[in-house]
Amino acid sequence: MSERAARSRELVAAGYRPAVVARVAQISRQALYKPLRRRPVDRPRQRRPALDPIDRAIVEVARMDEHATDGYRMIAALVVRRLGVPVNRKRVLRVLREHGLIQRRRPLQRRRRPGFFRVERPDQLWHLDQTSIWVAEHGWCPLMAMIDCCTRELVGWSLTLRGRAQEAEQLIRRALLERGVVPGTLTIGTDNGSAFTSRLVKATLTELGVNHRRGGYRDPESQAFIESWFGKLKEREVWRNEYETLEHAIDAIARYVERYHHRPHSLLGYRTPLEVAQTWREPLGPHTTPA
Repeated sequence: MSERAARSRELVAAGYRPAVVARVAQISRQALYKPLRRRPVDRPRQRRPALDPIDRAIVEVARMDEHATDGYRMIAALVVRRLGVPVNRKRVLRVLREHGLIQRRRPLQRRRRPGFFRVERPDQLWHLDQTSIWVAEHGWCPLMAMIDCCTRELVGWSLTLRGRAQEAEQLIRRALLERGVVPGTLTIGTDNGSAFTSRLVKATLTELGVNHRRGGYRDPESQAFIESWFGKLKEREVWRNEYETLEHAIDAIARYVERYHHRPHSLLGYRTPLEVAQTWREPLGPHTTPA
């Protein structure tokens, strides 16, 4: 484009009509009159100091280690919680751009899915899955976790040396007991891993009155909620630290889970999972509907 514009300006200087040159070269006439101005390569970028209290809060929150991977929308929500005043997202984006704090995001290419599960209350659909965490003492250790698809609460997790059906069965029993789930009201969604499709897990789910919903083959989007939680766990905690022992890893993940439950969630209207769960635990009046 720049070469065509430069050549077109030479033709205009030679006496050709700008309208004709622009039409033939397929460029705008503005490019013929206004040459591009490029910033010198050796000139450092000037960044304005954050003098306003809101701008300072934006920069401070964005530079915190626990928010190093957050986008501008989440930074805006955190600043609002911190200051207690409305903050425009465009202002947050401008300040982050001026200070070089914008986080790059890869584009998400999603497939259209045939059908869906409508979640209308807590303890209706849980997603259960497993990933691996590197521990220097033992190598790759399996981490199992379950998330409530309504409130986004993490209802149970375990980091052990084995990821067998026995560990999955113990995690399910413990989570159901702690949450007091009524038989026949819960569905647990899993992938087709051997630990979740084993006879032991199937028999346990039948015994406890829990429906089992299996995802498609090589289809991680069927477990979108727990897969997303695993991804954020690795971005914010696992990839930023090294664990020498299993106890060290368990303590670090436990602290992250505690922070996660008090952290605003974009798909919850920037409320925390505990705040959303509390709206369901509060007694509803005659004209009150759950959020």
